[in-house]
Amino acid sequence: MADDLDFLDEYGYPRNDDGGEAGHHRGGGRHAPQVRSSTPLSRVAVVLGLLAVGTAGLWLAYAVAPTKMPAFTAVFADERSGIAAAAFAILSLILGITARLLVPREIRSRSIGSWSIVCFFATLVLIGCTLVVQNLFPNGIIQETVRDEAPSSSVSGMEQGMEQTAGTCVDGWTAIGVSEYPGVSSIKVCKNPRMAFIVFSNASAASLGRGIAEQKIASLLEQYQDNSQTQGDWRILNGKQWMAVAQASQIEALQKKWGGTVGTIG
Repeated sequence: MADDLDFLDEYGYPRNDDGGEAGHHRGGGRHAPQVRSSTPLSRVAVVLGLLAVGTAGLWLAYAVAPTKMPAFTAVFADERSGIAAAAFAILSLILGITARLLVPREIRSRSIGSWSIVCFFATLVLIGCTLVVQNLFPNGIIQETVRDEAPSSSVSGMEQGMEQTAGTCVDGWTAIGVSEYPGVSSIKVCKNPRMAFIVFSNASAASLGRGIAEQKIASLLEQYQDNSQTQGDWRILNGKQWMAVAQASQIEALQKKWGGTVGTIG
């Protein structure tokens, strides 16, 4: 009979030495059930939830300032970090709800399972913010200060600078209309040799429009990949409010002249 009542001890119901339930204190007062504020399962859920928030938070921090966290490049440079954070958050939520359901309502604290729910939604918010930052600011919001001596205030100066490193534009530079591209002040393209540059209105417009421009360039190169003139090792050189596109050797020479940061296409 005593074994049958062992569950009373587990949930805080005291019983008499003879196996019967003790309904009153010695003074005649009735024992209140002991409220459980946590269980081993709920504690595991909280640990997983905090791990999810931490992972998502570091992923967001890397997206904001990738150059400030070079040691994390191998871990947070792609979407695997977001997938891991989401998996931890979902597992934490499941364990937290399970832990809450396993404890009877009359002795269950509101805190059981609640923290896993909080961590779940916090992780979703952090992941969402990271995706927004990655789309709007592919190179991060906070960037390392680099040398930038490009004459971005002068279109002719940009043309001459590129010709000095990549060769004379045989057929002349062609201007592309910028009315469809907010924040862009000029786009110039040279067909022979193949090269181009974009000048943005300001640094903020460059941060917003750079990713879109890179995607457009990658799409054009893929579209005309069978054309011998579009084949080769293409690179992008990014400045504060400009970007240049040319073959890798030309971009390396241009970087020595202007400064900036070299990036790949695609």
